[in-house]
Amino acid sequence: MLYQINPDPNINQNYPAATELHSSELDLLRKQSHSVLFKAGDWITKPHTPASHTVLIEDGLVKTTLDSANGRSNILEIHGKGHFVGLMQLLSNEANMFTTIALTNTRALLTQASTFRGLMQENHQFANKIMAALCRQNTSTIHRLVTINNKQLPGRVADVILYFYTLNQQSLRFELPLSRSELAQFAGTTKESFIRTLAEFRNDKIIDIADRHVCINSLEIVKTLSRLG
Repeated sequence: MLYQINPDPNINQNYPAATELHSSELDLLRKQSHSVLFKAGDWITKPHTPASHTVLIEDGLVKTTLDSANGRSNILEIHGKGHFVGLMQLLSNEANMFTTIALTNTRALLTQASTFRGLMQENHQFANKIMAALCRQNTSTIHRLVTINNKQLPGRVADVILYFYTLNQQSLRFELPLSRSELAQFAGTTKESFIRTLAEFRNDKIIDIADRHVCINSLEIVKTLSRLG
């Protein structure tokens, strides 16, 4: 990974809730932040380490995982541009619980934890918007995890396709950032079942898929399968 000082004068356009900060607060945010470039496969956060910085994804995709008691790594969420990573632990003064790994080459903005907490304490409008963004992220994760257990296999696979469709700015063509085994775990099924259902979607001309490259031919059908579960 490569550390770079971030002199971006447009940080107020790219940072969630930064429009609520006064000019002196924006200057402080710039001075106490720097961009870090991570290569695909790099660890961004590790469990049981101090949450010393806020981590805001500026570009790229990362996965957040949690290890279960049997040592299995469970993918909780995929984060893209504009998402915070590990913010709950930082705000509660706890060590990191999750592992965050770059799925693609990723640029993240790191801000000193003490500076970030200070801005939230001094500027309540900024704090409210940050908490709202955090709640939206957590609600999305909870909703996904709950619905996995209440859908049949076609609905689960349709949800995965729609998830990455949304993550890629609603593009009908995108590249899956996970292996087939990871996608199956993300969908709450086995690798064999996931691959078989993808093949059925392809044979029915709902999607085209070649390796990790997906083209959605019928978005309406994918949405219907997701809705019907």
